[in-house]
Amino acid sequence: MNIKDYLKNSRAILFLRLLHEKFQEVVLLTKHIANGNRYNDKDKLLTDLAIRTHAIEKGMSIGKVKVGFGQPKVISLLRDLRHYLAIGGSRVFVSEVCSVINKYVAFNESLGADMTIVKTEFCSFCEKNSIEIVDNAGIYLLNRIETEAKLKSSFDIFSQSRFSIRDFGTIRIPIESIKSALVLAEKTPSACNRQSWRVHIYSDESIRNKIFSLQGGCKGFWKDMQYAILICGDIRGYNINELSQVYVDGGIYAMNLLYSLHFEGAATIPLTMGHKQKTMRNIKRKMNLPDNEVPIILIGVGSYKDKYKVAVSARHEYKSYTNINK
Repeated sequence: MNIKDYLKNSRAILFLRLLHEKFQEVVLLTKHIANGNRYNDKDKLLTDLAIRTHAIEKGMSIGKVKVGFGQPKVISLLRDLRHYLAIGGSRVFVSEVCSVINKYVAFNESLGADMTIVKTEFCSFCEKNSIEIVDNAGIYLLNRIETEAKLKSSFDIFSQSRFSIRDFGTIRIPIESIKSALVLAEKTPSACNRQSWRVHIYSDESIRNKIFSLQGGCKGFWKDMQYAILICGDIRGYNINELSQVYVDGGIYAMNLLYSLHFEGAATIPLTMGHKQKTMRNIKRKMNLPDNEVPIILIGVGSYKDKYKVAVSARHEYKSYTNINK
């Protein structure tokens, strides 16, 4: 082996190259990710507010909802919305958040909760800031028959009929349906056709409940799901110049599998595996995952109720984030 080949294959040299690459990434992340200088940057603060707002929507869409949930969090959210407006934040976004809070108050009042404190704070905030409430938030009430009728429709109808589900039914989803979805997802594209995703399916109740518990973001409904599908990426399939490609390929596969499961009539929810390294190592150890695999996303799978709830989660128009160069 000549010196050039030796250096290219040396782990010691690779370690130093990775340090160089990651140091540049750390500098960029330190400057731009939402954690740093959040309360002085309206775009970073928006990230935090959007996450907290979606938590309210998710709470309403859970099957076994806790009546009156989250009141201290909503009051805290209103406080930070005041600061967001003060530093030049988007009034359109604030209007969308307030629409969610408005539906949240009405939803809990319909269940018999005392929402006086939140309602007073909310009305005061909207009045002082002249906030217009729009009707594009809260939850949709859907039914299984109508959803199933759209599964074999054209893609524009089919794709818009898929929602993240937190209100599951009890009809058993056969493993054959999961396997059929996996076959459909085989056509997923990847960088240079490396297909480096690795899929772990947990159907045993104790094992799937363990990974749902470790994931930590599906409290209140994880016991209603019948399968946990963990999508990982094998980092052996990538080189130093494509350190993030494992997540790109895994993410494309995950969305393809979500559509495939939906086509097979399964209700699903994608659950983030974005954790600190200590938590991720604990998950990999307890789930006996190989060291060369990185968890990318966890999909919870169950069945539809005859009537079920989903979060509205209003989407931005493509024009707001797209630049078409002519």
